[in-house]
Amino acid sequence: MQEIIDIVERCEAELWLHGSDLKASIGLPKYVIRAVFEIYESKGFGALSKTIGSCNYLART
Repeated sequence: MQEIIDIVERCEAELWLHGSDLKASIGLPKYVIRAVFEIYESKGFGALSKTIGSCNYLART
């Protein structure tokens, strides 16, 4: 769990994080990754893709 948080924290602004890639590399379920993205979006740190079925996050400054 700490690994996904570290990845989101270190992500450069205007870069997309793709949930499917993260799922494969760190082994967390996609719904957990999406939940982390939703938390960061709710705090104004980025934007979660609104495309149905996607799990992508755009980091902001």
